Amino acid sequence: MTKMKVNHPRLPPRMVKRHWHTKKRGTQTAYYYEHPRDNEGKRELEPLGTDFAKAKQKWGEIEGVKVEKYTGNTLGAIYIQYMKWAEKTHISKLSQRTILDRRNYWRHLEPVFAHIDIDTFKPQWFLQYFETRNSQVGAKKEIKFISVLFNWAKLRGLCVSENPITGTTRQYKVKEHRDILITPREYKAVHDVAPDFIQDLMDMLYMAGTRPAEAISFRFSHDNGDELVYRMPKTQKIKRVTIGKDMRALIDRRKKLISASKVTLIDPPILFDNNGQPLTLNGSIKYWFGLARDNAKLQRRWQLKDIRPYAATERYKKEGIEAARKFLGHSTEAQTRSYIRDYLGEETQSLELVECSEMAKVKLKNGESS
Repeated sequence: MTKMKVNHPRLPPRMVKRHWHTKKRGTQTAYYYEHPRDNEGKRELEPLGTDFAKAKQKWGEIEGVKVEKYTGNTLGAIYIQYMKWAEKTHISKLSQRTILDRRNYWRHLEPVFAHIDIDTFKPQWFLQYFETRNSQVGAKKEIKFISVLFNWAKLRGLCVSENPITGTTRQYKVKEHRDILITPREYKAVHDVAPDFIQDLMDMLYMAGTRPAEAISFRFSHDNGDELVYRMPKTQKIKRVTIGKDMRALIDRRKKLISASKVTLIDPPILFDNNGQPLTLNGSIKYWFGLARDNAKLQRRWQLKDIRPYAATERYKKEGIEAARKFLGHSTEAQTRSYIRDYLGEETQSLELVECSEMAKVKLKNGESS
């Protein structure tokens, strides 16, 4: 094995790079921090690892200086610049939900793609990533986010190559919609065995046609008497829900409960647990709804988010597409039709037997047997 020290003009002070070659693994590279010589003239090399970006971070910790995690034209460096722009929401026009989602996408993408130069990407890499990722629905969203990064960088002159993802996302075949349409019996079965606060959550989801994350964000301050006015977390659009007698009864009952509790909040939520604490999707809701669903002993393990399409399809059947569109907060009827079709399927009508009857009459007239 041959081992040698390499002087690298781009290395920070006191960082050294060494590489060696073995028959089994080929060329290997590692980085070290070169401490000053001690009183005996000995020099200590502190290992920093084999990844340059991580080694530079460790170098910064030793030197006591702040180091950018990614440098140059890597996807990681592009991501950092993009997020700085995205957080200026008055410029980017992105919602906090979108920013949070894209941060979560990056957690999966970073270990795989962050250190690659943006002008060297190849389309087949994304297909390989898609096929090896456990969640293919998540993988498709993450690949689409990389496409966003490419387009953003291209407009700002940060890359010269074409977007390698353009025109390829349709090749990633996944079933993104959970086409579970629950029945009134399934809804009632869980509702009957659920704690009071879960029952109220289910009823609010049904009456308002909201997503679970929206329902738990409802505050008493959103109630202006006739309407529940709030901003949808996903789209940041303002939605107004006319308060019917059942929703009014629920809100008033919850108001009495929070007043009787010892919890003091400046702007309390409408929905809270039996201790007066705000509901959390991955905490109290996940546990108590899951327990109620198990106790109901249903064949299908439906989720809280399935109440929204259940309520929307009921509204569609009774009042039509426009009422369903407003109920869901969609911008266009086409969007609502697509949403409803995913759960109800295509609508068609049976063909009457008029043509067959007329043909039979003609045959009888001509003396033909059927």
